[in-house]
Order: sequence, then C-alpha cells, then structure tokens
Amino acid sequence: MNDEIDLKPYLQALLRRWWLIIGMAVIGGTIAVLRIPPYAASSSLLIVPVSSQVTLDNRFTSRDSLLFTTTTNQREALLGLVKDPTLAERVANTLRAAGTLPTDVGGSELVGLITVETDGDLVKITARADSSDHARQIAEGWAQEYARLVAETYTRDVTSLELVQQQLREAQERYRTAQAAVEAFIAKGELTEVEQTVRRLSDIVNSARSSGTERFASYLRRNNELEQVLRDAQLLRARLAGQPNTDGNTADAVAALLLRIRNLSDRGADRPILQIDSSLTDRATVTLAELDQLIEVLDTEYRAVRAEIQRLSRLQPEELSPEISQQLYEQLAAAQTRLEQLYGQQRELTRDRDTAFELVQVLLRRINELQVADSAPQVTVRYLGTVNNPPAVLGRQAITQAAIGALAGIVLSAMVIIVREAIVIARRNPSTQPKPTGD
Repeated sequence: MNDEIDLKPYLQALLRRWWLIIGMAVIGGTIAVLRIPPYAASSSLLIVPVSSQVTLDNRFTSRDSLLFTTTTNQREALLGLVKDPTLAERVANTLRAAGTLPTDVGGSELVGLITVETDGDLVKITARADSSDHARQIAEGWAQEYARLVAETYTRDVTSLELVQQQLREAQERYRTAQAAVEAFIAKGELTEVEQTVRRLSDIVNSARSSGTERFASYLRRNNELEQVLRDAQLLRARLAGQPNTDGNTADAVAALLLRIRNLSDRGADRPILQIDSSLTDRATVTLAELDQLIEVLDTEYRAVRAEIQRLSRLQPEELSPEISQQLYEQLAAAQTRLEQLYGQQRELTRDRDTAFELVQVLLRRINELQVADSAPQVTVRYLGTVNNPPAVLGRQAITQAAIGALAGIVLSAMVIIVREAIVIARRNPSTQPKPTGD
C-alpha cells in the first residue's frame, strides 16, 4: 500500500483561491488597525540597582538574598512585574478613585492597553486609549504605581522589624521579672543572716583553738621586753656609779628608761610593773638608791613572767569539750551548706537577669539595624516622566499591528482552504474495505 501524501492538490487549491488569501490578509490587517486606540502615551522609568549591606552588631549581618541574584534574573523579574495582575488591579483602583476609569473596567482590560519596551535599565511603558488625556493618565498612573510596587517588593520586609519589636517587648518583660526576683531575694535578708552565722561560728571555733597560744606568745614578748629594759637599767646604774656628776646624756637616758617602763606597764594592764608619776620623766637627776629599787622591781616582774611562761608551756592547749565541739562543727557545716545554696540561687538569679539585659541590648541594636536597612532598598525605580506619542510613532505601531493582522488572515485562510481540499479528496476517493480471505 502506498502511504505517501500527494501535496500537489493542496498547492493547486491554494493557487486557485489566491484571492481569498489576499482578501483575508486585507481584512485581518484592517481589523487589527481598527482595533488600535488612536491615541498613545509613554512613560519612562529608570531602574537603578543599589547594593547595600548594613551591619550594626557583629552578631547580626544583614544581607538580603536579592543581593546575590544575577542582573539578568533581576531584570526579568522587574519586567515581569510591569504586567503583573496585582499591578494592573492597583492601577485600576487608583484610576477609579481618581474618576478617570469607569467602574466596570478592571485590571485585565487595562493590561491589553499596555505595551512594554526596554533598553538596558530604561523601561518604557506605552498606554493606548480613545483620547490623549486618557492615554496619558493610564501611562502615568501605571508607571508611578509600578515604581511604588518595586519599592515595596525590593525593600526588606517590614514584618521582620515587627517581629524583633515583639521579641524586644518579651525580653524587656523577662528582664523586669528577673530583676524583681533578684531584689526579692536580697530583701529577704536570709543570705546576710546566714553569712553572719557562719562568721560567728567560725570565730568561736578559731578562738577556742588559738586562745592558749596567743597568751603564751604574749608572755614571751613581755619577757623579751623586760629582759632588755632590765639590762639597760643595770647598765645605767653602772654608769652612774662610775660618774657621780650627772651630765645631760645620763639624764636623757634615765628619762628614756622611765618612759619605756611606763609603756611596758601600760601594755600589760593585767600585770602592772609599777606606778610611775609623770613628773619623774621630767626630772634630770636620779639617785643610785632609786635605780636599785627600780632594778629590783624589774627583776621581780621578770622572774614572775618567766615562771608564767614555764607554767604555760607545760599546759595542754585549751580546747572545748568534745560534745560542744561536735555541736559547733555540725552547726557550722549546716550554715556553710545553706550559705552555698543561697549563693547558688543568687548566681542563678543574677545570671538570668544579666542574660535578659544582654538580650534587650542586642535586640535594640537589631531594631536600629533594621530601621536603617528599611530605607536602603536593593533596587530603585525612578519615574522620569510621561509624554504623548507623536503621529509618526503611532503610524509605525499601526503598520506593525496591520502586518500581524494580515499574517493571521493569511494563515487562517490557508488552513481553511487546505481543510476544504482534504474533505473533497476524501469524498472523491473513498477507501475500500479489504475482503476477508478464505481458508
């Protein structure tokens, strides 16, 4: 069976009906021209890309994903917004509010009146209408609304600022609660009371351990001082015995010795050596008998102190009874345990308060960053102006539309002719059914 298609009849049919093809082309071009509104106006816009990165806190780096899109993708997105249905509805609402658009005309009808041309970063929006004023209003309103839509779309989302502000209010409430908890803990006074208890019990235990040792050390110091004073008194007597006439140096030595004895007696208030009249320290002379009496008193005191030192050295250290010591240790351990617990509570409350305060500071800096970033969009569209198109421009557009209409008429007429010829051929040569073969 021959499955080849013979195109010759179809070509002959097209040639026979050339007048139909030409007529449909003329009709299509005429209809296309007649459908074009006679007036047009164009608005020019300039796309200005902006690259901004705002960083006010090293823990936050504000970088919008729009910064990392390619220029081609960004331009395609911007051109796609020109005829976006959302923009068309916004323009329609604006024009209806201004009274320049009938209420029954929606955004979808306006889209058909708009054409867009681009030249680099320059966008030209052309609107057609039945009057020059109406065309100018549509083009101007479309361009201005487009600039606002781009500014809203390519500016950082304001919802993030509202979210951070809500977080700031929550953080401030958390800080106030934490601060109130710290103040309430301090106002209870339990920490101060337990600290005083620990110091009091520690002082009792330490004083019980060191009382005997301190007394022994005190007598040793007194013994050394008495020994030195006694030696100086004996040397002074020997000097007076060898020099009966007292000179100025001897008088000064006597006065100094008496002052030392007086000071030593005052420090040992529980064991006074002797009562010395203050007038004695002003006299310039002293007799050997007076010195002998003074040496005797000093020697007696020296021997008494030595005896007390020997007695204390033989005694065991003075300590509390085992029962009282155990009770004091238990009380001290319990107080120290409670003190550590209170310190832990205070540290935890203070840490929560400080953490909340730091979060408040970070969120405040973040809000400042977002407020600055909101005024720095990545793309800016500047409206340059709107002009009415001259007749020459309208003529070129009419020719273009006529050519498109004529082409559509040619294609449509050719399809009709081919389909009609195919039907005629099919009726002229009906297909035969094959006969069934016998066995």
